[in-house]
Amino acid sequence: MKQTALTSTRKSFLEPIPATTNVTVRKSVYDLTGSEVAALRKAFAQLQAITDNRGYQYIAGLHGLPEYYCPHGNLSFLIWHRPYLLMFEQALQAVEPGIALPYWDWTSERTQREGIPQIFADATYTDADSGQEVPNPLFQAAISYTNPNNWTRTFRDLGAASLLSSLKPFVEQANRVTNYDRFSPDLEQPHNGLHGWVGGTMSTVPYSAFDPIFWVHHCFIEKLFCDWQDRTGAVLSTSIAGQVLAPFNKTTDSVWNYRELGYRYAPEGENLGASARAQALENAQPAPAQVATFELSKVPDGFEVGLLHFVKTQHPVKSFEVRVFFNEASPTAQTPTRGNPRYAGSLFTFGHDGCTGGPGHCKVPDVPEDASHFVVLRPEHHLTPRRLVLDVSKALRELKESAGASMLEIQLVLVDPKGNELPQEELDFELLTLEAV
Repeated sequence: MKQTALTSTRKSFLEPIPATTNVTVRKSVYDLTGSEVAALRKAFAQLQAITDNRGYQYIAGLHGLPEYYCPHGNLSFLIWHRPYLLMFEQALQAVEPGIALPYWDWTSERTQREGIPQIFADATYTDADSGQEVPNPLFQAAISYTNPNNWTRTFRDLGAASLLSSLKPFVEQANRVTNYDRFSPDLEQPHNGLHGWVGGTMSTVPYSAFDPIFWVHHCFIEKLFCDWQDRTGAVLSTSIAGQVLAPFNKTTDSVWNYRELGYRYAPEGENLGASARAQALENAQPAPAQVATFELSKVPDGFEVGLLHFVKTQHPVKSFEVRVFFNEASPTAQTPTRGNPRYAGSLFTFGHDGCTGGPGHCKVPDVPEDASHFVVLRPEHHLTPRRLVLDVSKALRELKESAGASMLEIQLVLVDPKGNELPQEELDFELLTLEAV
């Protein structure tokens, strides 16, 4: 039996906001009218001007720097961002009643042609009231917290728009699963890839939430989550049931049904009513790509699922893609993935960018084995090693059925968002396990 505790002295961060309509409708950023774009800019500008705990800096700071509440790399990833996104939307509504946070579908053909939506890409815009050219609050935002990079504003280092097409298959793969314990980590992969593609401050956990594009990116992740719930009818997973989502004073049970939270999504192209980089290592010398060998004879015939487990993976400093190959001689960043039967799949990391706190801040505490029965009230350390899992069923099945192959050699290639190969040392894990059932 799992027990949880809510602190009786903490005030909920999700306060009721008087609504002008019964439901907030979140629309595609591409479907916003001119007046809705103006209202969105006004709301962001006003929120960025607030310097106390109702404002942009405070809310962005809950995700990474300086609070680090976001549980990237574990099963709470999707469900935690739900109240976080709602908290931000309600803060916008507090300064601009009736506003809704739009979503950015970065799997769309339009995005693959154009990249970031124009309203987030323009450094300035012409204010309709004054006729003056003014800074665009959707382009960048301040970072008011002291940090080791001495960054005071967000910035981006975009990849080519055409590269976004590689993320869509990962979204499609996530949508094929029917249980939350698989869906959340599967969807987190292309989510990580998009962060890396935007680059700059969006590409690392400490600073990403300060970039205005973060919010429409995560609004799309939430849309995918809501659509998946509607399609599958999935029930709350026992692995996350009853968990307290800090710092919102909400449990997973209380936010599982998004329809009770007062918002819904309009499909792109439909208006359902008014809306209420990390840099690569210089002179990198990649190490040999082969990391493990397994006996194919031990893989059972007719297996249904093949999974590759990266056990006790350390949080990386940089954001990059981990490309996994089977029996590929000396793969590099230029080795084809499309149409290559020896390409098994990819994982995407979301870099931590080094320590942004004081001495000992990033040292993961050792928890004694005999202390596991105590209720842990503080969140898990943000750098706790985690298990990464990649579904390699298709490639493993083809290799198993091919004639002549008796051994499975696994090679890894680490590739940064710009397509540059990184040293193997950037990915630090303890064990590699192959599971076929």
